[in-house]
Amino acid sequence: MNLLFFYRIYPNYGGVEVVTTVLANQFVKDGHNVTIVSIEQPHPELLKDLDDRIELEKLDYPVVSLHNIKKLHYIISKKNIDFLINQWGLPFKTTILCKYAIKGTSCSLISVLHGSPYTSKTIIKTRDRINQSTSRLKRFFHILELKFKETVIKTGIRYNCANCKRYVLLSPGFIQPLIDYAGIKKTDNIISIGNPITIPVDLSDFNLDNKKQQILYVGRMDYENKRVNRIIELWEKIYNKYKDWELIMVGDGPYKRVLMEYVANNNIERVHFKGFQVDPPIQYYKEASIFILTSDLEGFGLVIIESMSYGVVPVVYGSYEAVYDIVANNISGFITNKPYSENKMIACISSLIEDSGKRYGMATRAMSDAKKFSIDSIIKQWYSLFSEIC
Repeated sequence: MNLLFFYRIYPNYGGVEVVTTVLANQFVKDGHNVTIVSIEQPHPELLKDLDDRIELEKLDYPVVSLHNIKKLHYIISKKNIDFLINQWGLPFKTTILCKYAIKGTSCSLISVLHGSPYTSKTIIKTRDRINQSTSRLKRFFHILELKFKETVIKTGIRYNCANCKRYVLLSPGFIQPLIDYAGIKKTDNIISIGNPITIPVDLSDFNLDNKKQQILYVGRMDYENKRVNRIIELWEKIYNKYKDWELIMVGDGPYKRVLMEYVANNNIERVHFKGFQVDPPIQYYKEASIFILTSDLEGFGLVIIESMSYGVVPVVYGSYEAVYDIVANNISGFITNKPYSENKMIACISSLIEDSGKRYGMATRAMSDAKKFSIDSIIKQWYSLFSEIC
C-alpha cells in the first residue's frame, strides 16, 4: 500500500506528531510506502526518529489554496496513494483541501479527530471568559461568541464526516457524544482507533520494588487544557501529612512560572520542576509510584498509558470518555467522575500512599492493561480499516 499522512505541523514535539511518526515507521517496517505532508516543519532534528524511507513534503498557508490542492494532488497521483490519513480532522478547511486533492484519483480519505468530540481549547477559553465576566454586557457578548464558535465547529464536523470514507475517533466512548453534539445523521463511517504507546517499553532492568515515593505529572503546563494548578493545590493539601513523599512536575508551558511562584510564595515543600524533556521521560516513569492528571480537556492521554507501562498507578479526572478505555477504575488506577472534586482526588491519592499492597497490585494490573495499546495491537486495527474500505 501507499499511504500519506497530512498534518499542520510536522516534525514537532506534540502528541499527534509523535503518533504519526510511530505509525508511519511501523507501516514502512511492514513493507508499505509512506509520505508525510505538512505545512509547518519547525523541528527537523526530530527526523532522526523517522524511518529514512519516509518522504516529507511541504505545503504552504493558506491551507485551502489552488497551489496546495495542485501540489497535494500531484503527490497523490505520482505516488499512487491508496489512503490519505488526515491527522488534522477537526477544521473543515483540511477536508476541503483533501477532498479536492484526491479528485480524479483512487485515493480514499480517512480523517482523524485527535481530541474531544464536543470541546476544544478555544471553547474552554471562551467559557472561562463567560465565567469571569465582570458585567452582564461582557457576559452576553462572550455567550454569543461561544454560540458562534460552536456552530462553526459543529458545521465543520458534519462536513468532515460527510466527505471522508472513515472518520476516526480515539475512543468508542467518543462516538455517540460526537453524533449528539454535531447532530450527525449518517453515522456508519464513524469509528474509533486508539493511539499506540509512543515510547519504548523495556522492562529488562525494571523492578516494581524499586519504586520511589513520588507523585508524578508529565505534560504541558497550561491552565486551559491541563488545569495543572489543581495538581499543586492537591499537593498543598497533603504534603505535610506525607513527609516522605515528593511531587515531580515534568514539562514546560505558559503556566509553569505561575506555578513555581505559587510554590515559592506559599512555602510548599518537596515540589521538583524538571522542565521539558527532549527524550521520553522513561526514568521518571520507572521511579514514580503515582501519576496524576487533572485535565479539563484531553483527546486520549498517552502519558497515562506511558506511565502505566512502567507501573505508575494513575489517578485521573474523568473529564473525557477515552480515559475509561485506558484505566480500569479501582483496578488499574482511579478515575474521579465529573464535576472535578479535589476531595475525591485527595482520597484516591491518600489511599494509594497509605496502602502499599493496593499500590503494588494496581501497578501490576496497570502494566498489563497498557499492553492493549502496543503498536502491534493498534496497527492491526488500521489494517482492518484499510481492508474494509477496499
